[in-house]
Amino acid sequence: MTAITGAAPAAARRTARPREAAAVRLVRWGTVAALVAVWEAVTRLTGSGDYLTSPSRIVADGLPKVLEGDSLTLVGYTTYRFLAAFAVTAVAGPAIGLLLGRLNKHVYLGGRDVVSVLYALPMAPLYPLFVLWLGLGDGSEIAFGAIHGIIPVILMTMTAGAAVEPAVLDSGRAMGAGRLRRLLFLVVPACLPDIIGALKIGAALSLLGVLLAELMISVDGVGTFISTQITNHGAAPLDAMVLVVCAGALAVNALLSAIERRASRGRPDRP
Repeated sequence: MTAITGAAPAAARRTARPREAAAVRLVRWGTVAALVAVWEAVTRLTGSGDYLTSPSRIVADGLPKVLEGDSLTLVGYTTYRFLAAFAVTAVAGPAIGLLLGRLNKHVYLGGRDVVSVLYALPMAPLYPLFVLWLGLGDGSEIAFGAIHGIIPVILMTMTAGAAVEPAVLDSGRAMGAGRLRRLLFLVVPACLPDIIGALKIGAALSLLGVLLAELMISVDGVGTFISTQITNHGAAPLDAMVLVVCAGALAVNALLSAIERRASRGRPDRP
């Protein structure tokens, strides 16, 4: 009798989940549609097309400009720099974070304070130093993107690594696993969802760093395209390129979110 009674709420929860997900999607896309409609109405009523372009003009006038061969080449330069910067972030960030989080308590506490200070620093004024050290071009822009992304990844990973339950490590030690094996087969799986969540932030900040570098000192890339359109008052191409960059960032975020959900399967929901 108890089993039957307990099964009923579980079945009800399973039935409610698709409805809840559908409601969330409806609210999400309804909000987007409402914002686009308001955007279109405001630009048409105020006649501010030179500064705030309507979505219809962005699609009709701006998007073809962005899809030209020269513009796509600039997008390719930025994409390459972002992927290189994010690769550095994705490899070095978790490795350094796990090292600082698991080495010992004093290293973790001291390292956390240092990394927190670095995270709070504004990086934009430091870009001339990257140009001085690495020269103009891909090297300084990739490094600037990587330094933006890697610091939060280190901070979040070391916090997750330090929070692994001692009982998990004790069980591995009892089965004869050495320190490296415990790190690889116990700590890393326990921290994996947190690491992927940190990489979502790192990806966005790596892209931001690359774009900032291109906007400040660059002769190619999306940043150069944006600077040119600002100078020429090309509102429609400018907005179209911004939307293309946002779409790319959302695609990367969606991919990492899917990986995060897969890595979180079987783990209890967090409050």
